[in-house]
Amino acid sequence: GIGKVYWIQSRYEDTLANYAKALEIYIDNYGYNHRDVAQCYFGIGKVYWNQSRYEDALANYENALEIRIHKYGRKHRHITPCYLGIGNVYWNQARYEDALANYEKAFQIRIHKYGYNHPDVAQCYLGIGNVYVEQTRYEDALENYENALEICIDKYGHNHPYVEACYNNIAVVYLNQSRYED
Repeated sequence: GIGKVYWIQSRYEDTLANYAKALEIYIDNYGYNHRDVAQCYFGIGKVYWNQSRYEDALANYENALEIRIHKYGRKHRHITPCYLGIGNVYWNQARYEDALANYEKAFQIRIHKYGYNHPDVAQCYLGIGNVYVEQTRYEDALENYENALEICIDKYGHNHPYVEACYNNIAVVYLNQSRYED
């Protein structure tokens, strides 16, 4: 809809206004515990995160998570984006243990649902690796980045932007370790 157009145009206040209208309509028509209400909260959270309004993002991601857990249970794939969004907020706030806990929740659900060789699992490996870099746990970061790289190469081939991002993350670890020859 038009909210997505506003998002693409970086017209975040207009995007938020459209989400607010949709949220009101969905709650009036379906009640609070509906998947469309959760999706609105999640979208609002993404907008706030993009604006670096982390507390507002967190509140909306948590609302979405609460509804999705109520609707789908604690181990459903639809709740993993909420955990990742919450993890991203915490990472941006330098709350690395909280970020890690949320990334690991998403990881556990995704490996249970998809197995270890899935792009959504690679996304979790990257988030976990990012936390480990910030904690200077470089070997742990490297292991997660290499796992993500293996999945991305398997799923997308060698010349894909996700593969490039994995190599870049690995290079950052090597740079932080002063491993210039690797």
